[in-house]
Amino acid sequence: MQRRSEGKQQTCDGSITLFLALTLTIILSLIFSLLEAARVQALDRIARRDLQLRLESAFGRYHIPMWENYHMLFLNGNDEKGQLNLSALEGIIMEEADLEQKEKGFYQISLKNVEIKKYALATDQKGKFFREQACSTVKEQLAEHAADAIKEILRQGEELEKDSHEAEEKWRLAQEAAEEAKEAAEAAEKAGEGETAQAAEEAGEGETAQTAEEAGKGKTTATGGADSSQGAAEEASQGAENTGKDSFSEKALPENPMDFVSLWKKSPVLTLVVENPSQISGKSISQKDSIQNRKKEAGNLEKETKEKLEKLWLIQYLNTYFSCKGGVGTGGCSSHALDYELEYCIGGKDTDSQNLEQAVIRLLLIREAGNFSTIMQDSGKQALALEMAAAAVGFTGIPPLIQAVQIGILLAWSYMESILDVRHLLAGGKVPLIKEVSEWQSDVSLGQKALEKGTKQQEERGLDYREYLQILLLSVKEDTLVCRAMDVMEQNIRLLPGEEKFSMDHMIQGIEAESVSEADSMFLGLITSVKVKDGMYLFDSNDQLFYE
Repeated sequence: MQRRSEGKQQTCDGSITLFLALTLTIILSLIFSLLEAARVQALDRIARRDLQLRLESAFGRYHIPMWENYHMLFLNGNDEKGQLNLSALEGIIMEEADLEQKEKGFYQISLKNVEIKKYALATDQKGKFFREQACSTVKEQLAEHAADAIKEILRQGEELEKDSHEAEEKWRLAQEAAEEAKEAAEAAEKAGEGETAQAAEEAGEGETAQTAEEAGKGKTTATGGADSSQGAAEEASQGAENTGKDSFSEKALPENPMDFVSLWKKSPVLTLVVENPSQISGKSISQKDSIQNRKKEAGNLEKETKEKLEKLWLIQYLNTYFSCKGGVGTGGCSSHALDYELEYCIGGKDTDSQNLEQAVIRLLLIREAGNFSTIMQDSGKQALALEMAAAAVGFTGIPPLIQAVQIGILLAWSYMESILDVRHLLAGGKVPLIKEVSEWQSDVSLGQKALEKGTKQQEERGLDYREYLQILLLSVKEDTLVCRAMDVMEQNIRLLPGEEKFSMDHMIQGIEAESVSEADSMFLGLITSVKVKDGMYLFDSNDQLFYE
């Protein structure tokens, strides 16, 4: 070792053994390889996170008209030609990646390719994703206690609709009974005419005395038949007296309402319940291209749903966002292809008038069942109906026939009341599911002029027209209801500027995508497990994203 003089810088020669140099090389290689391996692992997580962020960014381009009008989030998969084009969405993701600033960094990574492998559309699985969003939306707006109250009302209405089917069966039996009695009367009349003709012929051929005798016998026979019929009528009248009623022969009875009510049920129903038919909407749509009738696009991505979707929530959503004869909902689109959207969900016809007619027909049946429950609590009306039935078919002497006609008269009277009820509902009033006896409006003694009498509601209690429509919506099959609801939205959105090619089966609810990202190597990659091509690390990522 050399030593220089004091005051000057001292230097010395150094050396290292070959073994130590190799050892340091191995140690440093290991350190930098571990560092690169850690970096690669971080880059792999960054690549997966990067794909998730890019999907979320793409989902931020949700279809604005659907959100603004119906509070639903879907990604529009339409291209300029109105076709479902997923490659356009892939191009948007890649374009955003290319616009990002490229800088060198420890964790610098870039997107090389992205491909959408699976996708879910609004119409998939019979509109499952549409139902999910509708139910989720209305749950946020409707308080739980209010939902319980609605459930109870709809439950009562559903029971009443079931009763309406029983009432229709009773009406059918009553009509058959009345027809049977009519045929019996005609047969008896023909039999009487035949006996008279035979007596006259025998009088011309035989001796006068014998003819007179046989004529007397014919008269006796006819008188006996009349007495028999009269006895049956008296028996029916006696039955009426046993229940505390006056004999029908002691006073004039109203016209049997079964005859003209049968004609009403066969006539155009809107003429009975709409005071001004010119105010009925004339809008129409074509169902050739409806969701139920056309060949739809179908996705291939499924999603498990843990929560049970109740039909109640879907109905409340439609009630909020759809219009009807009673007016528009609190939400919904400002443009309407049909004015009666809830009625379309019930009837599924091309025109507003047809859908309104379908809804009114079913409303009349529900109200008939409710009014029949009320009239069965009124002993006076039942007594009058029995007297009218005895007057109509009492000559048959068949008590079950008389009872069946009595039920028919009560049902006809209930139907008269139902027409007044539906008129009141369409005018914006309310009608309870089951009326009190004191709330009865129609008068059977007025006959067909009973409908000319205006309704005088004592108080506004009960359900309005929209609430009755909710009861009708309960009976529509859920899959059918969902398709019709999407039809309404699709037709309305198409009326907006630039949305002429809008299709619900092009609305994307979720996607599953795969991406390939690349990054430069920085240190020794001796112990990394990723793909390497042309000196670049390649990272494969897979992720799913759904609108919630």
